[in-house]
Amino acid sequence: MTENRLVPIDPETASDAQKKIIAQLGEGRGRIPTPFNIWLHNPRLAEGMEIIGTHIDHSPVLSEVESEVAILSTAVFWNAAYVVANHRRHALAAGVPEAVVAAILEKRRPDGGGGRLGAVCDAVSDILAGGVIGDARFARYEAELGRPAIAELLVAVGYFTSVSLAMNLHALQPKG
Repeated sequence: MTENRLVPIDPETASDAQKKIIAQLGEGRGRIPTPFNIWLHNPRLAEGMEIIGTHIDHSPVLSEVESEVAILSTAVFWNAAYVVANHRRHALAAGVPEAVVAAILEKRRPDGGGGRLGAVCDAVSDILAGGVIGDARFARYEAELGRPAIAELLVAVGYFTSVSLAMNLHALQPKG
């Protein structure tokens, strides 16, 4: 397999625009997440991704369990081994049921049970499947999750699609 293609930005030699984003990442996340070593090569893009990524990390609408279901499902969908390895650990630590994690890893629609987690599992599966979601399913998502959560799930799936594709393109493999 190709070696890691990542070319990190050195904070000491970064441009002023890059330093601004690095400082924002430090405030919002306390570190430079790996994908930002790709996006920092385009500081304006990195700035937008920082806003979205930090929002997802501190979602006021989705629980950590719900966010991790969306993130892990997206990473598995895109066969992003680096992201899958990281977020498998995060999902389990956040309290995503092991059966849900196993189903996601096996590319099966997870059964989150009834209620909100079940609706999140189903909504994320439907989003990743593409195509039109029927009125009855959408009405269920709207009733059980609400439109703010639907919007957050769409952004989480979109953001982590970009993360997954970036990690794959740059040939990042899980550590250890």
